[in-house]
Amino acid sequence: MKHLLLTLVLVLMGSQISAQFSRETLAVEMMDRWRYADAYPIWADLAQESFASDSTRWDWVRLASESSFQADFTDEALRWNDTLVANGMADVADWLRQFELLRLTNHYERLPESIATARIQFDADSLLSAWELEIPMILSMIGDSVPYRVECLRPLAEAEEFSAFPFKGGLVYMSTGLNGGFLPQRDGWTGQYYTELSFIEDESNPYREYTWFEQIRNRDLFMELGRTTLHDGPVAFDSDEDFAVVTRNHIELDTTDRAVRSRLQIQFYLEREGAWQLADSFAWNDRHYSVAHGTFDLNDDLIFASDMPGGFGGMDLYRSVWKDAGWSQPENLGPVVNTAGNEVFPFVSKTGALFHSSNGHSGLGGLDIYVYRDGAKEIEHLGIPINSHADDFSFVFDEKLGKGWLSSNRSDSQDAIYEIEGAPSAGSLLIEVRACDGSPMADTEVKIQEANWGGVLRATTDAEGRASFDVMRSRDYEVTCDALPGMEAPPIIRVEMPDSASYSATLDLNFVKQINQLVVQNLEGVPLANALLSFENRDGKRLNRVTNENGLFEWNDEIGLEYWRVYVSLINYWDGYQEFDAPPSGCAMSIQKTIQLRPVTKQDERISLENIYYDLDKYNLRPKGKRELDKVVAYMESHPAIRIELSSHTDCRNSSGYNETLSQNRAQSCVDYIVSKGISARRIVAMGYGERVLVNQCSDDYACECNEYRSGCQSCDEAFHQANRRTELKLLGDQ
Repeated sequence: MKHLLLTLVLVLMGSQISAQFSRETLAVEMMDRWRYADAYPIWADLAQESFASDSTRWDWVRLASESSFQADFTDEALRWNDTLVANGMADVADWLRQFELLRLTNHYERLPESIATARIQFDADSLLSAWELEIPMILSMIGDSVPYRVECLRPLAEAEEFSAFPFKGGLVYMSTGLNGGFLPQRDGWTGQYYTELSFIEDESNPYREYTWFEQIRNRDLFMELGRTTLHDGPVAFDSDEDFAVVTRNHIELDTTDRAVRSRLQIQFYLEREGAWQLADSFAWNDRHYSVAHGTFDLNDDLIFASDMPGGFGGMDLYRSVWKDAGWSQPENLGPVVNTAGNEVFPFVSKTGALFHSSNGHSGLGGLDIYVYRDGAKEIEHLGIPINSHADDFSFVFDEKLGKGWLSSNRSDSQDAIYEIEGAPSAGSLLIEVRACDGSPMADTEVKIQEANWGGVLRATTDAEGRASFDVMRSRDYEVTCDALPGMEAPPIIRVEMPDSASYSATLDLNFVKQINQLVVQNLEGVPLANALLSFENRDGKRLNRVTNENGLFEWNDEIGLEYWRVYVSLINYWDGYQEFDAPPSGCAMSIQKTIQLRPVTKQDERISLENIYYDLDKYNLRPKGKRELDKVVAYMESHPAIRIELSSHTDCRNSSGYNETLSQNRAQSCVDYIVSKGISARRIVAMGYGERVLVNQCSDDYACECNEYRSGCQSCDEAFHQANRRTELKLLGDQ
């Protein structure tokens, strides 16, 4: 070690000009690699040396300010930037950094004079004009406070600690004080050690002394999700605490341009039988940009931050949904949330509120904490003391308990975890959905929208017609539901949520017309046409109808409310059955039901009418056709309520009049056979369609009249003609 240090000293003992050149080149390369904390001492030394020379190198002073600003050495950055301003050497970028530094160092009182001076020098600059408009809003935020107590969770901690997330009654958090080993690595951006995950087992007792032996065995670390030599964290868990998402450095380096950077990625872990296992990788990780700070919303969809291409600038917030055994392509949360700055560290509360940090919206300085609710027209800025002049981030909060945690470097520029306590700001709003007769409406989707901010929540009613929402207290909400069949327009009521733990309201649905629907499908969801629907009242009277080509039957009032159940029949399918909960007389409600039928799979039980064929110019049945008609007889005997139509068809040969007669005779031959087996003739209709309904192209125009005078005409072979000579069956409703 001593020889290594000596070698470094000897290298630095060259000529002053050579040293300056080599140091400047090294500092530039460090800036390219985002190693601002490493670059700053070099720029500071060069800038200081230039003051003692004949001419000051203002570019070195500027780089000393920029590097210390990026490394969060805010006091030193302001000192260098003040030097540029005082000597009239500040350009527009320096002034913009000056305003930000004044916020970060809690010097709000200097902002009005600074913007006035900058506007004199650069009157036409649009960025300075934007700051001139923003400064009054910033000054007004200083007086905006919220009634919460914010205290440092571990004030005696020497290392930087941040991004706490509740887990198993404790807190998992990030720390720079646990990266041990020989020559532990530092992050060149901040100069801090790389972060490790640690765990507070009991949040009410945040301090625990670990013995030397426990530290050697890594008992002071949260090892369930593994460990790397670079950054580990932050981490978030789903509502069941058995699925985790953690941020880590990407294994592959980004070598874009001259920079070499280790971007961020997210990894998933799943707990199985008490052990955490690495889950499938996130398909949208990429070494050319960062994907970080993952968390889960109320639907267990993923919300994360990324600087992937196509955003609004810096880090944006995105949503990815789990479907089809994978995470969907990320969707940008849009311009209400995202800005040209950075939006990071998202968290979704029990009310569905998206808390996150941003330095792109108007704020008190650095990263401020904001809240966005789905559908809102704008975001809300949290007041003092949750936000401060410094970076405030990783806000995790339970609005119903009035308790949570945030991270901030507001004290001595060191990141620390702060505990937040105050009065609960959210409560439970219970919406009871009732029909016009007072009966509960189950399985109805209810939507509530915050009247002022526009945030939207949705829930489906239970068997009692109730839907519960966690909402902010002392706010107004508009409550409605999706329009249901039979409803001209869904009702809308306004609910004032009081400052209380719970409140209930009733949404009455007024139906003015009745439109009922039944859909019949197979098990794969394919519509089944010509299914017989036999509606029955309590006296046993039946009304028969059939589904259309879309498997649908609709009715208004021709089938009264006394018909409380339906039997569903279809050839080659097992029967279906459905009961209706009919409301009392005078309350017209709509029926919306889907009935799925299971197919008959045994070949000897299936009716195959395609096997009923005829010889040319003949209408007598073949033996194979009789076997299929025997199955029809058996089906009709087991379904005494059904009526059927047996239709017969011919090919295109012979005249159309001849074929009409032939097909009618063929259909009648089937009917006569069924009647001979004991089925009433009143239950069967024989229809002959001749050559009017062909199943292929073998028509008169195409093939049946081919001769020397018709060019391009092609004859059909016997197999095509045989396909047209067929018998079909369909179920009939009441006439």
